[in-house]
Amino acid sequence: MEKWVLMTALFAVTMGYAKPNIVFIYADDLDGDEINCTRDMTDIWATHTGAKERGFWNKKIDSKVLTPNIDSLADGGMLFTRFYVNGTVCTSSRYCLMTGRYATRGIELQKDYPAGTHAQLDWRPAILREETNLPKTLQAAGYRTGIIGKWHNLPDDKTVGMPKMKKNEREPNAQYDDVATFEAKLKKAYKAGVNYLSDGFGWDVVDRMEWGNSIVNLDWQCEGALKFIEESKGQPFFLYCSLPVPHGQYIFDYNQIESYDRRVTSNGLLPEPMKLLPSNDDVLKRCKEAGVPKENAMATRMDDYVGAVLSKLDELGLRENTIVIYTSDHGSRGKNSVYEGGAKVPLLIEWPGKVKAGARCDSLIGNIDFAATLVELAGGALPEDMATDSRSFTQQLAGKGEPEDWRKAMLIEAGNARGIVSRDWKYLANRVTPEVEKKMKERPREVFWTGVDHHNYQNEQMYPSFWDADQLFDLNEDLYEQKNLAANPEYAAILKRKQMELEGFMSSLPHTFGEYGAKK
Repeated sequence: MEKWVLMTALFAVTMGYAKPNIVFIYADDLDGDEINCTRDMTDIWATHTGAKERGFWNKKIDSKVLTPNIDSLADGGMLFTRFYVNGTVCTSSRYCLMTGRYATRGIELQKDYPAGTHAQLDWRPAILREETNLPKTLQAAGYRTGIIGKWHNLPDDKTVGMPKMKKNEREPNAQYDDVATFEAKLKKAYKAGVNYLSDGFGWDVVDRMEWGNSIVNLDWQCEGALKFIEESKGQPFFLYCSLPVPHGQYIFDYNQIESYDRRVTSNGLLPEPMKLLPSNDDVLKRCKEAGVPKENAMATRMDDYVGAVLSKLDELGLRENTIVIYTSDHGSRGKNSVYEGGAKVPLLIEWPGKVKAGARCDSLIGNIDFAATLVELAGGALPEDMATDSRSFTQQLAGKGEPEDWRKAMLIEAGNARGIVSRDWKYLANRVTPEVEKKMKERPREVFWTGVDHHNYQNEQMYPSFWDADQLFDLNEDLYEQKNLAANPEYAAILKRKQMELEGFMSSLPHTFGEYGAKK
């Protein structure tokens, strides 16, 4: 422990900073073509735009967006081009982020799938009070911690004391008159969730929350973020802004900004519409002037939220000593799979004077790595179970290149799929339980590898080898994963090597996965 603290202190002296503030902005389902600074980089991110350009996918899409504040983070900081989330749905991604652990290490998951058995990930695991996590660890390092926005890691039981909300009571763009009919129930659910998350999870402030996918009000959430920054200005702080948008492509109807009633929040109704962020008319006017279709206006609404946070940091003189991180929980194209479109998303980090402006990094980094990195920068001590999977990329952030012993491959998990990604190759394995195998045989090409016939996000249409149990892709030649090389004898040695890498990961994790990890 003393050695760790000494090392982090020396790093702080080298980088020349006191404890930095940390603002972490986590978008929802954001693809590389949904922010302006990366939308044309179709050779880096496997987006809908790139797929259409290459003739793989004919989905209607116009990727023009207006996101100047988000773009400024790339201009003023570092853009990471090989950043992956290690779980590709909301819950597993956030588990990885908040704990620094692969999702199948989750205690809640192990209660249903005991160690030594096959674990189907689904929308799991919850984050439990008894687990170590990032806010607890930063708290111990002297940080004031706050969460604003979406929390998708509540346990699916009655321990929270939250009434079950019906589908119509969880609509993102719910209308005033409708919400008035169930407002008391909504407020009860909100209070129960806040009380639960405020006790023992490491948060000093839990405010302006959404439980899972529910009512969206960016003005209301942004007001909470600005209030937290104002109240925390005299001490180091960690603010986690978990955005509920875009949650899919901007063309989806719930992303049309005109449909939102700004009097409606996930904690009930306001007497007057929120007017913190620019008006809808102002957003649409700016989009029109920039040649951006109005269907993509939610990008600018989200960008205004980011801009308000940055302006507050500037106003309080905090920008120079604040690390601002912007990324996403996963992509929408390839969501709930281990394909590049779902797992590889843009990551922007700005830290004026410490991170070189306009820099790029192509290190293989996962969202499991934020725990080790942020705790190191905070001068804290990383708990042993958070250090098992998480690796600090502070050296890359400082522009010093990656350590000689940096990882060569990384694990991605989703449902009944596991992926091994390296600099040049991706190996994807689908393995199911006998029960799921039986369902798939009874309803061929209707029941997916996940064991159900829904929530597949058109992956079976976008990826020709979707139904193959083993898949191998040359990422330099086939970023969009259209040509499976697993059965090609020319690549047998590479396939074998990747399978051995998967065995190495699975043997260190609690569960088995088909033939992998069985010899524990």
